[in-house]
Amino acid sequence: MIRFRSLILALLIPLLSSCWLPNQFEAVIQIMKDGKFAVQYKGTMDYAPLVYDIKTKGLAIEEQSKKMAILERDLRRDSGFQEVAPMANGRFRVRYRHDDQITDTFIYTFVRRNAAIMKVLVGKDGRASIWFDTLGAEDAKRAASLGMSINGTVKVISDLPILESNAQQTAQQGTAKIYTWQVTRYDQTPAPKLIFKMH
Repeated sequence: MIRFRSLILALLIPLLSSCWLPNQFEAVIQIMKDGKFAVQYKGTMDYAPLVYDIKTKGLAIEEQSKKMAILERDLRRDSGFQEVAPMANGRFRVRYRHDDQITDTFIYTFVRRNAAIMKVLVGKDGRASIWFDTLGAEDAKRAASLGMSINGTVKVISDLPILESNAQQTAQQGTAKIYTWQVTRYDQTPAPKLIFKMH
């Protein structure tokens, strides 16, 4: 069940059950007063179920290659993926960009609705929620035991009035501000958070 949080922009790290886990990456999210919305993701992602099969079931190289090819084709169905390069052990190097215009209501999901790393929800009242889900401590340990780790940078660029922020760094860029977090743990706390209202 999706938990709606009024006026909250929460950038967290995804559940292991969501399948895709960010690895080394830079993510940039832009949300502007005029409704301009853009997401960029550049780096690597792990497909957790395949990593699990490889590490615990000794999946044969041929079977690994078949599964990687299927996952690559699936990602490429989304035209936002400008690059999808299989690496090894369930890991992909990707370059992604999505541009959109926020209207009265707005829903956006990255990577898939049933395998979300990030969701953006904007209601008719202008209240917005953008979030990633965190791993619990046990799931984070499980991911680490499978050789998965995270080291990424999340940036939000916005000229919206911000009510609350726990950004590690803030910088001015013209009329907008850039809010930045370094993410080094799947169960990182406190989770990066901004609070704002679209209009």
